[in-house]
Amino acid sequence: MQLYKVSIKLKSAFVTPLKGDTIWGHIVWGIANHEDEQAVEKFLAEEKSATPSLIVSSAFPKGTICKPFPKHEDRKPRLSTEEYSQIKKIKKEKFVSSAKYFSDFSENETKSFIFERVQTMHNSINRFSNTVEEGNLFAVEEFWASGQDFDLYVLSSYSKERLSQLLDWAFENGYGADSSTGKGEISVENIIPVQPKISSNKYVALAPFVADFSEIKENSLRANTFIRTGKIGGAFASSMCPYKKTVVLFDEGAVFESAIPLQFIGKLITKVHSDERICQSGFAPILPIGDDE
Repeated sequence: MQLYKVSIKLKSAFVTPLKGDTIWGHIVWGIANHEDEQAVEKFLAEEKSATPSLIVSSAFPKGTICKPFPKHEDRKPRLSTEEYSQIKKIKKEKFVSSAKYFSDFSENETKSFIFERVQTMHNSINRFSNTVEEGNLFAVEEFWASGQDFDLYVLSSYSKERLSQLLDWAFENGYGADSSTGKGEISVENIIPVQPKISSNKYVALAPFVADFSEIKENSLRANTFIRTGKIGGAFASSMCPYKKTVVLFDEGAVFESAIPLQFIGKLITKVHSDERICQSGFAPILPIGDDE
């Protein structure tokens, strides 16, 4: 399998975070919309195997990846003002330069980056009368990025041309919530093969995943977790229960060690809905990192 860096451009605000499992779901719907149910079944059968054909990361600001989860350090009895300020600064950092982890990447690709959260007010609509309900305003949080350019990483056995096609299909109708009103407009700009520069048995995950502890060295996993209640898209959203069963995922940035060389961690999660065709991405591309991280 080959690891690719995909350069994408965000052309609007977005509501749904750019997480790898959600992007993977858009890819599946792209196949369903442009090919047929047999093509989707074939793709999912490949994804359920020991060697999935496509695993996608979350998206990160250009020239960065998610910051590896830090090591635990013993608390000092007293901190100087400078030490305290440095700790606060480090805690706020969400991304690190990708040049540290890939061959032929330059440090000058990395730029300072922020997401601005904006509250947008919406009206509640009575679906029976198709009128606005008085006094039922609600707020939706949108994200505006300080830059348009993002990178995501795809581990795949597909050709570069097939991968480009799948990503174009995934984003053609927008990404995530409120895409019908212009949110989440994304274009694919470039796809290049990349090679990690570090050789190590310690890894950082680039997307949310479920852990296969048979592959992880005991007591080596450092990670945040979060609860995911996935929502079904496409034609299924209006014909059945739109929500998947709740799962707990390890978040991107998780660090772990393995006794065997790995390219990804996790698996496709099945039985997350009463319709057994529906699945949830639970795997992530991984990168070797330094032993000191």
